[in-house]
Amino acid sequence: MFSFASKTTLARLAAAPALALALAIPAPIADAKTLSLSINARNADEARALNTAITLYAIHREINAGADVRQIGRNHAARIAQSGDGNRGIIRQHGQNHSANLTQQGGNNSQVILQYGNGAHADVHQSGGQSGILIQYAR
Repeated sequence: MFSFASKTTLARLAAAPALALALAIPAPIADAKTLSLSINARNADEARALNTAITLYAIHREINAGADVRQIGRNHAARIAQSGDGNRGIIRQHGQNHSANLTQQGGNNSQVILQYGNGAHADVHQSGGQSGILIQYAR
């Protein structure tokens, strides 16, 4: 015979890992105003893998050009400067008061910058064959 837990019990079980994680995070990190996840290629194989992921993302979002900026919210600033062949830069900003600067020199660079919340800042420079993904949340 099976017994089913109540919704309250399930909610407590679901909250337990979140509470454990919150207790495990040092106070300075928990109080941080910005949370950033940066993934950068360390070698040519990783660069190809990230470039493939970024290309698939661009296809999914129907981005045909080498650069794309989409902003939802207000008071955003974004800049993409590219020189060389085969560069792809994508910046998405949701919320308010974000700024992002992406400079790509040389060829075959790819970068995605995603910013959410309020007041994230990114400054990324690439110089030939580099790939990366930066996701930021600011409060």
